[in-house]
Amino acid sequence: MFKIKVPATSANLGAGFDCLALAIDMYNTFTFTDAPKGFRGDNLIYRSYYAVFEHLGVEIIDTRIETDSNIPISRGLGSSASCIVAGVLGANKILDFPLSGEDVLNLANSIEGHPDNVSAALYGGITISAVKNSKVLTNKIIPKELVKLVALVPEFELSTKSSREVIPRELTLDTAVFNIQRTALLISSLINGNLDMLKYATEDKIHQPYRMNLIENSYEIFDIAYELGALAVFLSGAGPTIMCIVNKDDNEFKQKLDSWLGKKTGNWKTFEHKIETGGAKINN
Repeated sequence: MFKIKVPATSANLGAGFDCLALAIDMYNTFTFTDAPKGFRGDNLIYRSYYAVFEHLGVEIIDTRIETDSNIPISRGLGSSASCIVAGVLGANKILDFPLSGEDVLNLANSIEGHPDNVSAALYGGITISAVKNSKVLTNKIIPKELVKLVALVPEFELSTKSSREVIPRELTLDTAVFNIQRTALLISSLINGNLDMLKYATEDKIHQPYRMNLIENSYEIFDIAYELGALAVFLSGAGPTIMCIVNKDDNEFKQKLDSWLGKKTGNWKTFEHKIETGGAKINN
């Protein structure tokens, strides 16, 4: 028996659509145990587990996978990525690690369809990812410990599929340049600790204006979060969770925001987090 602990993730960080993500100190834990011969599970974890055997062309080793789930589903916090990463890592361990770290990432990306969440879930920190000839190129940074995260999680769900459907298929040159500028500014600001830039570096024109129309009170929440002292506010992945970056010494932001959210529909809950720097872990 062994366990795999995979962190939640928050993708895009505003302008970095499908390329940026950070890992959060909130986790799903997956327990792998022996199963009777011929046993088969049928969910994303098992499908990712079986994908490794198919990829390697070897016979499936039967296993039972139990999940202690703490990452909310369909809230933009990487719950599906955690399942994919756990399934691939679990199969790789059972087969005595025939896949390299790069292989694990590439297979996870082929299942997920984009590399941002799976990269951050695997490696932790903040990851910057691109795909070249079906291979994922990922760089990880660990920003200066000057900030913390406050996640605003509503009771309602929003599927990634629905949230992607509202995004335009074509962009103007001005929109592309706008996002490229801010993505570059965000990475540099996180590395050198220039917190004053984060508000502008997380602006976006590719996906947030369209997705926010699906999330009640989202524009108002962005405005009040900044009024209360947030350094940056952005949709977490496809939403509906809204993520705030705040100064690590700001101990009043969450309390003030809770008071304001209590008057709004959606039953929003806030959770304070740190960036998880280590990524997924296998524990015997």
